Order: sequence, then C-alpha cells, then structure tokens
Amino acid sequence: MSRKFIRPITAFNFRSRGLALVELMISLVLGLVIIGAVTGIMLSNMQGFRTTRGLSQVQDAARVGFELLARDIRQAGNVPCGNDITIVNILNPANDVGTTPWQYDWDNAVKGFDGDTALSGVTNQIAGTEWLVMLSGQASNTYMTEYSSAANSADFVAGPAGNSLEDGDILFACNEKLGTIFQMEYEAGGAGKIVSNTDASLEPGNCSGNLGEFTCGVAGEVQAPYAPNTVIAQLSSTAWYLGDNGRPEEGGRSLYMVRLVNNAGNAVLNRIEIASGVTELTFRYRLVDTADFVDSDAINDINPSNPDEVWADVNAIEVSMTLFSQDQNISTSNLDEGRLGRSFTSVVAVRSRSL
Repeated sequence: MSRKFIRPITAFNFRSRGLALVELMISLVLGLVIIGAVTGIMLSNMQGFRTTRGLSQVQDAARVGFELLARDIRQAGNVPCGNDITIVNILNPANDVGTTPWQYDWDNAVKGFDGDTALSGVTNQIAGTEWLVMLSGQASNTYMTEYSSAANSADFVAGPAGNSLEDGDILFACNEKLGTIFQMEYEAGGAGKIVSNTDASLEPGNCSGNLGEFTCGVAGEVQAPYAPNTVIAQLSSTAWYLGDNGRPEEGGRSLYMVRLVNNAGNAVLNRIEIASGVTELTFRYRLVDTADFVDSDAINDINPSNPDEVWADVNAIEVSMTLFSQDQNISTSNLDEGRLGRSFTSVVAVRSRSL
C-alpha cells in the first residue's frame, strides 16, 4: 500500500513562492514614480540654484560697477584746494592745442563721448558704444616742506618723510590761489628735492620747469605763489567704457576702466576689468539750472563752436547698464543664450559743481 503525504503550506513556504508578474509591474511603476519625483525635485533645485546664482552674478556686477563708477563721477573735477582757483597745466600733451589726449585734458575734467568716437589708448572697446572721461586731484597727506624762492624755480621738498612719490608721477600742487598739474622728477643729488621734469627721460614731460601761472611757449613766466604746506596731490585720470573680455562663453562683454598710472617713470594707461556681463552702457547728462538729462550729442550741439564750455556745466550724470549672467540656459528666453538679464539706472551728482 502506498502512502501519500500532503505537505502543509506554511508561512515560510508561501513566502518562497516569489512575486507574480502583476506585482512586479506594480513595483516597477511605483519605483519609477518615486525616481521621477526625486529627479524632478533635484532638477528643480538645481535650476533654482542656477537662477539664484545668475541673479547674484548680475546684482554683484551691477553693485561693483555702479559703486566704483559713481565714486569717479562724484570726484570728477575735484581740486583739493578749492574749485574756484586758477589751474595751470604744464604737461607737454596738454599744450598741444586741439590734440590733447583725454588723460591730460583738465579743461574736460568731465566729458562724455558717443559711439562714433573711439577711446584712444585701448584696443578692446566695443565699436559703437559710449564712454566717459573724468579727471580729478586725489588729496593725500603729502605737502611741500620746503619751496625755493628763486625766480622761475620749481624746486621743492615733499613731506612727510617716507611719502610714496616716485619719479614720473603726475602731480597736482595747489594752494588757495593756484593749482599746477605737472610731472615730477627727483633732482639728481638734490637731497630729495623735486623738480618739474623737462628732460626727455620721462614721458610725457613738461613744457617748463616753472610751476607759476603762464602759457607754455609764451614769454612771461612768473614764480608760483607756493610756500611750505602747499598741498601735493596725485592727478587721477580715468575713462569708463564697454570692452571685449575675450570670453565669448560668458557673453564676451565687460565694464572696463582705464586709468593713468606710473610705469617705471612713464605715464601709461592701465586697463582694468570691473564687471563682467555688462552688455550695454549709456550716459545722459544734466546741466546747471536744468532738469532734463540729455545725451552727449545734445550737449555738443548747444555750442558747436566751443562745446567744452558746455561740458563744464554738467553737474549730474545718469548711468544705465544692462547686465546678463555668465551662466547660460537660465531664463526661458531664447535670446542671449538663455542668460538672465537685468537693467539698472542710477543718477550721480558731480560734487565739485553746484546742483
């Protein structure tokens, strides 16, 4: 007789049977839903981070650009000893009538140029864009401790001891009556005496060794009415413009400043990138006793025969910038490769000129 044994189904045996096809498909679907949700959240967070970073890039560039540019605008035309004194500029280029380079042209301490005029001294300016020039005297704690009383002499000693003056510096000496812009040079064997550079060893040089009130090339030089404690300042010459930064993957344009500096005794222009992503830069100007801001062409058209006189009455400047983020594919716009863009406008007053 054969015996049949029936094996009872236990919980262990039931679990070992595996998943049915329907159960497996449901599990896969649920897993895909969870993975998709997590992926969506991750992508959303990444996009949010990129958007925030792009906006931060734009805001930081705007803040730095406006702060530094506004500082130069506020100081434009400033004379440490007062803005109503006579200014004599004896730098050689400043006496080339009609061809004075912008960095030496004190008569145009504030002047704007449209896109039809190229900025001399730089090679990366974006064609057709505006630029702005500003000159000022930067006050310091340097002053004359000794000044020669000999006729037609410009010898002096600057203090305090250990000051930072160097051969080739473009200086601004002034008192309550007169100011003189000149290039300094230490006198050979002169125990720290400074003279007005008239030799060919340094550029740009001066047209005279005298600091007094006169016209270069015209007889009648007089002794400058300076004395100990006369203020010695550095001449600041800057131009702001839109330039090619050589990085097309970031948009290719930046806000630049070019500044007059001393390079081994010679005055040269030093280009500085201030803020990347600036794609548009425009200036508008307000004149004394007016309310409207106008462009540079309108300023020049007021007195075409002598526009410099009109520029001397500019007392406030409106600056407008359009900036884009360095990162691409942030915004939904197909323009500018999906970069996030913003436009900003600010008005800055020229402190040395009444509002």
